[in-house]
Amino acid sequence: MSFGASFVSFLNAMMTFEEEKMQLACDDLKTTEKLCESEEAGVIETIKNKIKKNVDARKSTPSMVDRLQRQIIIADCQVYLAVLSFVKQELSAYIKGGWILRKAWKIYSKCYVDINALQELYQKKLTEEPLASDAANDNHVVAEGVTEESLSRLKGAVSFGYGLFHLCISMVPPNLLKIINLLGFPGDRLQGLSSLTYASEN
Repeated sequence: MSFGASFVSFLNAMMTFEEEKMQLACDDLKTTEKLCESEEAGVIETIKNKIKKNVDARKSTPSMVDRLQRQIIIADCQVYLAVLSFVKQELSAYIKGGWILRKAWKIYSKCYVDINALQELYQKKLTEEPLASDAANDNHVVAEGVTEESLSRLKGAVSFGYGLFHLCISMVPPNLLKIINLLGFPGDRLQGLSSLTYASEN
């Protein structure tokens, strides 16, 4: 809900270019970002859950799916904040925007790798389970509680930002591309198009 509202606020700011609305959009996006960060499970809570013997194994995995979803929302918010910074057309705003984009890219990249690993684990678990198993045939849920639908939804969510980064950076002129690559931004056009296609189909 908060992310949807902050996205609408961002669009409103970009359509009007009014300073007041741009500031409001920044505030809304930062609030959404903080909300997602505050819902992360703390280290002590995670250790407590691992120590408890009676904790159901399913309980930790949905929280992992939720955590990945929140990370993707944080990265999306950071991209929008960077765009709002670039609109100001000041040197300090460009530097700040670049730094925010770098943080967003790291989150997208990590989430993309994590989701791919989860999908591979899911497929491995499915092949290991007996074909006649009710859990595999009826629910399509592995023992950890991750569904194929939730993984596909997460992959689609992260693929948009991940693919957009790859595609946009690959279109930068070659002389600037070397500098951008040194800053840690890759630019694989085929990977970008592939990810954006996946996002549009899911």
